[in-house]
Amino acid sequence: MKRVIAGLRVRLARLRPRHVPIAFKLALVMTLLLVLGMTTLGLLISDKQSHLIRTQLHDFGNAMAAQLASQASEPILSENSLSLSLLTANLGEEAKVLGASIYAHSGELLSASGIQPALASSALASPKGGAHPWFYRDPAVAPERVISFVAPAMYQDVRVGSVVVTLSASLMDRAASEARTAVIYATLAMILLASLLAYWLSRRLSLPIHHLMEATEAIGRGDLATRIHQQRNDEIGYLFEGFNNMAAGLLKKSQVEQVFSRYVSKSVADKVLANLDEVRLVDRPIEATVLFADITGFTAMSEELEPCQVSELLNEYFSYISRACALYGGVVDKFIGDCAMLVFGVLEDDTDHAFNAVSCGVLIQQMAARLNQQRRAEGRPEVHFRIGINCGAMLAGNLGSDERMEYTVVGDAVNLASRLCCEAAPDQIIIREQLFNMLQPRIVARREQALSIRGKSLPVQAYSVRDIRTDARETLESNLRQILQPQTQPPVRRAVDHA
Repeated sequence: MKRVIAGLRVRLARLRPRHVPIAFKLALVMTLLLVLGMTTLGLLISDKQSHLIRTQLHDFGNAMAAQLASQASEPILSENSLSLSLLTANLGEEAKVLGASIYAHSGELLSASGIQPALASSALASPKGGAHPWFYRDPAVAPERVISFVAPAMYQDVRVGSVVVTLSASLMDRAASEARTAVIYATLAMILLASLLAYWLSRRLSLPIHHLMEATEAIGRGDLATRIHQQRNDEIGYLFEGFNNMAAGLLKKSQVEQVFSRYVSKSVADKVLANLDEVRLVDRPIEATVLFADITGFTAMSEELEPCQVSELLNEYFSYISRACALYGGVVDKFIGDCAMLVFGVLEDDTDHAFNAVSCGVLIQQMAARLNQQRRAEGRPEVHFRIGINCGAMLAGNLGSDERMEYTVVGDAVNLASRLCCEAAPDQIIIREQLFNMLQPRIVARREQALSIRGKSLPVQAYSVRDIRTDARETLESNLRQILQPQTQPPVRRAVDHA
């Protein structure tokens, strides 16, 4: 049984509409209020009309009884049967009068015409008379509700008898019923017209809300240029103005974020924009990998090119480097002239940052080799990179002043990576022996001569990386094809399969 009830609730929940338009709600509320008001008004009018018809009938019956009593007082006193018969007969000819009777003071019936009520002697002896409703049952017709009016016949302030005038109450009932029917039809017609008016009015009132909802949905889809171009001098107008101001603020914020993300790495920009009240990022010691990629012979090359050509060349290659860095989870720390500094495992947790950095270096060299084939075919000068990579402990944090700061990494491991880059030959990737031992056998490298590095008391054993091994090679080829394709949006980071 519980399962049946639960299933029924689920079906009812599915049948329940998820969205009820506000125009329908407004129309429903306004229609209910109008129906309640018109029904109450119709009942009041119907009751008032019934009371008016009943009052008119009572006034007419009492007037007829009083007139008959004044005319019959002398004939009753003189016992003139002929005059009494004429009075009842003449009154019985009235269309609204069903019967008329004249009684002596003793209660004896002196004259009558039409139907006669079976009234008690106390009713006939009442000093003020009154109305007495009852049912007249005719075997030939259906029972009819009638009402008899009793009036005392007075002669010089002495009661000499009583008169009874009987009227049809069904006429009053039919008149009241017709009045109620007319009121009901009028009420229904007014309710129908009021419902149509309520629906039209609710649509008019909800139309600005629909405009606001459509504009909000457009903002949710990313169309921050959406505006509501309506001038109103009411609360909805203030709401439209507030929405437009909000949309303008969101557009400006989005533009600032886009520009900001171009001057710093996206990860740093996201962290800063997520907490604008505290823009300083916490300084912390980390284990990460740094890659320096420098264009060899750039000074001589720039002397042969126009400044705009130099700028285009740097922007083109730095764009490729940025894509390669993003594909392996790295961050562009900065561009220093013709040199790019990339860091891996700083802002995002990356347990394999050293291998990702080396893979990125191999990708940059193969990308440069592929582009140089095109440049040779076009008769343009070739571009060659020398790359130095090092892994170790470093401090990640802010450098600078309160007016100008930069999030970067510093330490001996960073300096050594820069020195290795300076010692590398064109198209060469230099790492030290400790990094080579860490990545064996996942990379292809050759032992080089020990390097005397400024600031180091002992020579540094260097290795020249040629390639990477195993399944990561397939990922490298895929990444190379991706960064060489025309980009319409930022590259998506690809997962790297490690052996």
